[in-house]
Amino acid sequence: MKLLITLITLPILLLASEDLSLKVKNLEEQLLQLKEEMKTHQEDLDERFPIIEKNEKHAILDKLTLSPELLIRVDKMDYKTGLIGENGDATLINGGPYDGMTRRDRYYKSFEPAGYIRMRLNVNGDFGDTKFHSRLLYANSSQSHERLCILSRDIKSAKGGSAFDLDRAYIDYTPNRYNGGSLTFSFGILPTSGGTPSHFSQNKQRSSMFPALVFDMNTYGAILTKKFYDSLYVRAIVAKAYTLRENFYPYQCNRENIDNATVYGLYSDFSFNFLGNSLLSFGVNVLDDLKAHPYLGPDIDSSHAHELGRMFTYGVGLDINNFLSTSNIVFVHAAASSPNPNGAIDDYKIIAPVTDELTEGGYTGFTVEDYASGPMIGKMGYSFYFGGKYNLIPQLSLGAEFNYGSKYWFAATQGSEDIFNKLSIRGHALEVYGTWNLNQYLNAKLGYLHMKEDYTGSGWHFGEPATKDAKQNIYYLSLEARF
Repeated sequence: MKLLITLITLPILLLASEDLSLKVKNLEEQLLQLKEEMKTHQEDLDERFPIIEKNEKHAILDKLTLSPELLIRVDKMDYKTGLIGENGDATLINGGPYDGMTRRDRYYKSFEPAGYIRMRLNVNGDFGDTKFHSRLLYANSSQSHERLCILSRDIKSAKGGSAFDLDRAYIDYTPNRYNGGSLTFSFGILPTSGGTPSHFSQNKQRSSMFPALVFDMNTYGAILTKKFYDSLYVRAIVAKAYTLRENFYPYQCNRENIDNATVYGLYSDFSFNFLGNSLLSFGVNVLDDLKAHPYLGPDIDSSHAHELGRMFTYGVGLDINNFLSTSNIVFVHAAASSPNPNGAIDDYKIIAPVTDELTEGGYTGFTVEDYASGPMIGKMGYSFYFGGKYNLIPQLSLGAEFNYGSKYWFAATQGSEDIFNKLSIRGHALEVYGTWNLNQYLNAKLGYLHMKEDYTGSGWHFGEPATKDAKQNIYYLSLEARF
């Protein structure tokens, strides 16, 4: 019986086995075909990928814009000082013929004409909800061996030569930008120098989100901007402040080297129609962990600078374009500084009589007078700044600006694009100028700046100011191209 069943099923099994072998063979052939197709597609992809990558890069480059700027400037300067201190005692320095001391009162110097050249390269990109901004900066000045300040035992000098840096590189991210997005997050090396209204004399749009009298510094960090309707913006900033190298600011001593102070700020600006196209700006700024040292020369560094406390700065300003339906400009700004010292002391006062000109702590100092030593200034200061610009003809405009700073005024302007940093002065500054637009890319400017210092320590945050009777006169001519 078993033999009979085997004989009957054997042909069926043989047929099934042949069918299975055929299917396996067909699957092997299909697999081989798939491998050949994949190889062909991979070779095609390998061939096309460089083209795809190149097109993507080309598309990105198409969205980038390059706009260079070149400024050439010549300054003729003189400096004259009367007494410093109540009786002129703050002008004493070491090394003179009278008991090892000499005086710096009634001092006058006429400086040789100084040349200054600055190049900027702006690189910007618009990628929908994301924007990219950057600016490369180069500067060189022939005025490197003398500075316009008489505070120290000698005319301070700095190493000559050029400087190159990246002073902004940041991203603006606005979700749903094309659908009315009203919140922008910015991060990187931020646009916090060159604020309103200092841009009017430079004949350009403002390059900072903040008013210059309140906050004009170099920073890296983040800004959050909220837009309300089409006219009101509110901004919050959290960042670190720093100062560019000395070669970017060859003339003045009224700056400090800021060593990564922490910045907290809240600002708003509101556009409305009042006597023209008006911009009302308000801001409060906090410099915390404020550690800095005077901008005097190569022998004064940060090795013995301390965190002296916290500085608050408040300000309000009004800029009016097209004043009274004309092409003229009027502006007025005011600010106050409120220090919160922690009791720590910076000491750059030389112990007298000495031969090595060191401070009590054994550091390099620069004078024997008290204003070079002490805690953060302890009293509020204030400043105001106003001016205007009148267009005689479309090509020619005349401008005038005036600013005043009180005895204890501290200006957070270490990143000011004005090489003389006039907004930091404890005294007053008057500037008049004429600008001739040769064409849409090129303009020439002729100007005069007078600075009168009433107290020592302009731009500094420490030490008790001493009375100072000093005047600076600067005549300048510049030629600038922007593309």
